[in-house]
Amino acid sequence: MYSIGEYARIAQVSKRLLRYYDEIGLFQPIKIDRESGHRYYSATQLPELNRILALKDLGISLNQIQRFVRDDISPTEIQGMLSLRKAELEQQVLEELQRIRTIESRLKQIQERDSLVKDVIVKQVPEQRLIGLRKVLPTNNSGEELFGSLIHALPGKNNSTYGAMTVVVHGDGITSERTDLEVGRLLHKTNHAPITTYDGLILDKRSLPGATMATLIPPTDCCARLLGHNAIGEWVEANHYAFAGAVRLVFLELPKHPGDLDYVAEIQFPIRKREVDLNLLSA
Repeated sequence: MYSIGEYARIAQVSKRLLRYYDEIGLFQPIKIDRESGHRYYSATQLPELNRILALKDLGISLNQIQRFVRDDISPTEIQGMLSLRKAELEQQVLEELQRIRTIESRLKQIQERDSLVKDVIVKQVPEQRLIGLRKVLPTNNSGEELFGSLIHALPGKNNSTYGAMTVVVHGDGITSERTDLEVGRLLHKTNHAPITTYDGLILDKRSLPGATMATLIPPTDCCARLLGHNAIGEWVEANHYAFAGAVRLVFLELPKHPGDLDYVAEIQFPIRKREVDLNLLSA
């Protein structure tokens, strides 16, 4: 048998916790010395204590745990409950990490908003040919699988036929139900037969209209990409332009694998000169 101090060290709990569990009848010593009142515990009680602690970690109240102990819940049932709780906590961690990334992005917006606006370049982009497809995806689909399928079907390195991988985001880009994307590679040649990808997608020749573009190549981190869109928006407003079409992402360096954020893309917003309200200027 072990004294309460020794047992606390073995079980990695506090003496105070053991005393409290004894007082409420949840976990009691194997022996109490009548004269001194000292509590003694046995190593054979460790599975029972660990079961109580596991249930407590699940967020179950002590009253509920007492019922579980009385009903002699099996180790298999506890393992199942712990696995479920683990999955819930992992999901919470992922959600919190996403919140952290969003906060980082907003902080960077505050700190670096001016520098990227200065890097916006206006240029004329002629009409371009594209081999690819247009597809509407649910908003919970990032398009990585679609993007990967087209990269596999349209190799770009050392190829005189294909240019940069390009994504055109039609509409506002984000709706409550869907995202409308046009994805493919720019074509250097006039003619190109349709291609069927390994997963059955049909890629055909398409045309992208020429336009005056406000463009920016942001740094590679995800925060800077968000800032890139913001910077173009600020530049367009400050210089009395308006958006005039679907935004394009032209990949100068592709991600090495799906989900990889280490890529370089030029953001291109079609723009037109906006009529200036003289009343606003004089206000």
